[in-house]
Amino acid sequence: MQSKIRAMALIGLTLPAATHAADLGDTDTAIRLALLPETGAQISAHVAGEVLGAMGYTVEYVEADQMRVFSDMRQGRIDVNVEVWEARAPGNYRDMILDGDLQEMGELGVTLSEGLAYPAHMDATCPGLPAWEALRDCAALSGLAVVDYPEEWEGPAAGIIEAMGLPFEVRPAASEADLSQTLTEASASGDPALVMFWRPHWAVAAQDLRFVTLPTAEAACYETPSWGPNPDLPGDCGIPSLEAVKTVIKGTKIKWPAAWYMLEDFQIDTATQEALMVAVEQEGRPVAEVAAEWRAANEETWQPVVDAALAQ
Repeated sequence: MQSKIRAMALIGLTLPAATHAADLGDTDTAIRLALLPETGAQISAHVAGEVLGAMGYTVEYVEADQMRVFSDMRQGRIDVNVEVWEARAPGNYRDMILDGDLQEMGELGVTLSEGLAYPAHMDATCPGLPAWEALRDCAALSGLAVVDYPEEWEGPAAGIIEAMGLPFEVRPAASEADLSQTLTEASASGDPALVMFWRPHWAVAAQDLRFVTLPTAEAACYETPSWGPNPDLPGDCGIPSLEAVKTVIKGTKIKWPAAWYMLEDFQIDTATQEALMVAVEQEGRPVAEVAAEWRAANEETWQPVVDAALAQ
């Protein structure tokens, strides 16, 4: 799948000081971005492509899957992958980084996190939220069952609830859709709900979901029972989060210097990605259309990013 596009807004970029003009390089050759199946990854790719288009480059999107995308990059079919989750990457990814076939370009700005989600209205009925201690003393939660991931996912909620000493039963969701449906219905009805959930996800933005704050995960939480608030059990903490990183093929800086500088500083945050996911996954709009609309509304954000990259 191929598409030519123009500029896109970014949130949270640190702009480098201008020193000298960077060459665009080979503008006759399209920069090929990986288009992975996940909506969030597609949004990240289109956002990056919009910015590259604003700089004067032609952009192509190449469909790929998570297990083969790095082989596709090494074989010259893809130049840029802007959303890489290292913990989920196949074994050849780290080898290709060490061999110099790929170059990491820093964090994207999107954080993958998991935890106990709840509707925003519960902040009023359970004073002290999002602190986990508020769950112990909230009368409105009496008899509530925490909804964990579907059984085949082997979710972590039961272990967390037990380790934290919280007074709730845990049941598995019937399906992935059951998780978001439970939170959506609770948000609409005003009923309480605690659901094992993750970000980025469209429902976080659409339903204004919050997450319980648990002790920050570290190795000692899982190895030493006395580490956390429960001296008798390990695991009394949250789940470690992951940061997405960006990668390009070797030679990118030589072939497209200004693009390389832009990609080095390129970021999109989790909340921005989730807001765009609502338009794509709930309103059924094409990713490219949503990105173009965002670009049109945010020129004051993306234009300084382009200017800074060209001035390197």
